[in-house]
Order: sequence, then structure tokens, then C-alpha cells
Amino acid sequence: MRLLEVTFLAALIAVPNGWAMASPPQKPTQIKPGQPRPVPPKPPPVHAEGCVEPGAEARCLVVKDLRNGVLYNLIVKGLPPAIGDGIEFSGLPHNGVTTCMLGIAIDVQTWAHRNSLKCMQNATPRK
Repeated sequence: MRLLEVTFLAALIAVPNGWAMASPPQKPTQIKPGQPRPVPPKPPPVHAEGCVEPGAEARCLVVKDLRNGVLYNLIVKGLPPAIGDGIEFSGLPHNGVTTCMLGIAIDVQTWAHRNSLKCMQNATPRK
């Protein structure tokens, strides 16, 4: 009798949860010919300021926003800010993957030095 109980419990554990509670498959939304495709909403722009620090990978730059503490991974086209610089930047969330492992990836549109931020290597800035 004990062997039967163990076998029954082993069978219950072996069955994936998806079998017991599977929902019916959803029909994909079909677009009729000539009908325009729905446009995904644009992500909101990001505006932040903080000190530039090295990321986890080579050539990755991160900034922790002074206002909300969010860590951003900066993707800068052109001349990037130097590590230790205080900057203010604006950009849009990056669409795709990056090799940098820290922070929210941002395609930086503009950035400017903020000399009022007294950034030090690996230290919290002082205003």
C-alpha cells in the first residue's frame, strides 16, 4: 500500500503544472489587408542628472539619477562624458539588447556637464 501512495505522489509531482491548468490558446489578432497596423506607443523621454561611473562591462557608462535613485546605462553616440563627470542628460529608452548589464539602457540624445555636481570617484555627489 505504501508503494502505491509513493508512486501516486511521484506521478503528481512529475506532471507539469501547465497540463492541469492550461488555458485555451489565444487567437492571434489578424489585421485585414489595407488596414493600418497599430502603432506602439512611444516610450516617455528620460531626463536625469548624476555622476558618470564605469559600468560592469568595458565601455559601459552608468549614472544614478539624483532625484529618484534610478540607475541608467548611457548609450552615447559621439563623444561620451568622462568617468567622474557630473552631467545632465535627456534620452529615450533603448530598444534592444546591450552588453552592459547594469541599469536601464538609454539612448542619450543630449547631455551637458553639470559643474555644480561635485562628483568624486565612487562617491555620492554633493550639490
